[in-house]
Amino acid sequence: MDKNDSIPDKFPSSTESLGISSSDNNVNSSVRPKLSWNLLNSRRFIVTILGMFGFMNVYALRASLSVAIVAMTAKRNHILENGTVIQIQEFTWNSEQQGIVLSSFFWGYICTQILGGLLATKYGGNTVFGIGIAASSVFMIVSPWAAKQGLFYLVAIRILIGLFEGVTYPGIQEVYANWAPRYERTAISSIVHTGSQLGIFVSFLLSGIFADNFGWESIFYVFGGFGVVWYALWIYFVKRNPASDPRISLEEKNYIESNLDSSGVHRIPWISIITSKAMIALLVTNMSETLSFYIFLTQTPTYLNDVLKSDLGTTGIISAAPYLIYMLVAAGVGVSSDYLRSRNILTTQQVRKTMIASGFLICAVLILVMVNLDDPVGICACLILTISLNALTKITYLCNPLDFAPDYSSVVMGISNTFGGISGLVAPLMAGYIVKTGTQDEWKTVFYTAVGFCVLGTVAFTAFGQGSIQSWAKINSQQRQMTSEVFEITQT
Repeated sequence: MDKNDSIPDKFPSSTESLGISSSDNNVNSSVRPKLSWNLLNSRRFIVTILGMFGFMNVYALRASLSVAIVAMTAKRNHILENGTVIQIQEFTWNSEQQGIVLSSFFWGYICTQILGGLLATKYGGNTVFGIGIAASSVFMIVSPWAAKQGLFYLVAIRILIGLFEGVTYPGIQEVYANWAPRYERTAISSIVHTGSQLGIFVSFLLSGIFADNFGWESIFYVFGGFGVVWYALWIYFVKRNPASDPRISLEEKNYIESNLDSSGVHRIPWISIITSKAMIALLVTNMSETLSFYIFLTQTPTYLNDVLKSDLGTTGIISAAPYLIYMLVAAGVGVSSDYLRSRNILTTQQVRKTMIASGFLICAVLILVMVNLDDPVGICACLILTISLNALTKITYLCNPLDFAPDYSSVVMGISNTFGGISGLVAPLMAGYIVKTGTQDEWKTVFYTAVGFCVLGTVAFTAFGQGSIQSWAKINSQQRQMTSEVFEITQT
C-alpha cells in the first residue's frame, strides 16, 4: 500500500468535493473543518471551472485548424461572367504541405514545456497558464492574414501558438499543487481537462458551420476572441494560492492548505527526476497516448472525408461527437479514482495502472475493428468509443506527477510533455506522408501504428508506473508533514 494511502479517512467524499457538507462523525475537524460553503462561492470551484474553459480554448485553437484546412484547400465551383463554371482552390497545398501546417504547432510546443515548468515554479502557475492562452489567442486571430501571405507565414504563426501553449500544461500542474486537496485531486483535474475535449467538441461541431456560412476566416476570429475574453476573467478571479486570494473563506483556505502534498519551491533534483522509473513510465505513456490521440485529433476530418465521403458540415458533427462522451467518461474517471483511493479500496498505484492499461487496450481493440470495417455506422461507432474511452488513460497520467513528485509536478509535466509533443509533431507528418490517395489501406497503416503505441504505453506504465512520493521527493514530503502537524496543533 502506498504511504499516502494509509492515511485515515479524513477527507471529503465525492459529494463533499462538490460543495455538499457532511455530518460524518469520523472526520477529524482539526484537519478538515466541517465545511458548509455554497458551491458557487467556493474558490477552488471557480479555479476549476475557469481552468476547464481555459483548456477548452487551448484545444479549440489546435483542433479547429483540422477542419479549417479542409475548407481552405477545398475546390469550389466558380461561375465566370460568360457562364463558364470553373473550379478554384484558394490554397493549393498537397497532403505533405498540409501535414507540415498541422504539425508546425508542435515545433513550438515542445520547446517551452520545461521552461513553462520553471516559470510556473517561480512566478506561479496561474500567471504562466493565463499568459500562455492569451498570447496563443492573439496569434490565432492574425492567422488568416498570415495564411494569405503564404505557407511560411502560417507555419510561423502556428509555431508561435505552440510556443505559448507549451507552458499551459506545466502551468496548470502548479495550480493543482496549490489548489487541489489530496483526495479531490483526480476529480478537480478531470473536470479541468474535460475542457480540452469540450474545446475539440465545440471546434469540430462549429468550425464547419462557420466555414460554410461565414468563411473559413471566422473560425480563427471566433476562437481567438474567446481566449482573449477568458484571460480577462482568469487574471481577475484566479490567484496563485489560497493564501493570496482575498475572497476565500478562512475555512476553505485552512482545509485546502492542510490537505496538500506540495510544500513549496525547492531546488530541483534534475538527475533524480530524469532517471526515475516513475518519470520514464510517465514519459512513455505520454508519448504513446499523444501520438495515438493526435492521429485522431488532426486526421479524423480528413479520414471521414476520404473513407465516408462526408461533406464538411457532417464531418464536423461526426468528428465532434466522441468528445462529448469523453467528457462524461472523464468525470467518471475522476470521481471513481478518488473514491477508490480515499476509501483504501485500491492504492493510488493500483488505480493509476488499472485506468491507464484499460484505456490503452480497449482503444487498441476498437481501432483494429474500425479500420477493418466498411460499414459507415460501425466505423463511426468505433471512432466515438475509441476517442471517448481514451479519457481513462489521459486523465490518469495527467494526475500522476502529483502522485510521485508533488513539489516538482510542473517540471515533471514539462519534461513529459516535451516528449509527448514530439509525438504530436510526428502524427500529422506521418499521416501526410503515408496517406497519398486517401485509400482505406493507407489509413490502416496509420491506425495500426497508433495501436502499436497503445500497447507500448500499457507495458511501460504497468511495469514502471508509480503512485506514491518517490525517495528523491520525500524530504519535501516530510517538511509538508511537519507543517500539517503544526496546523493541527494550532487548530486544536
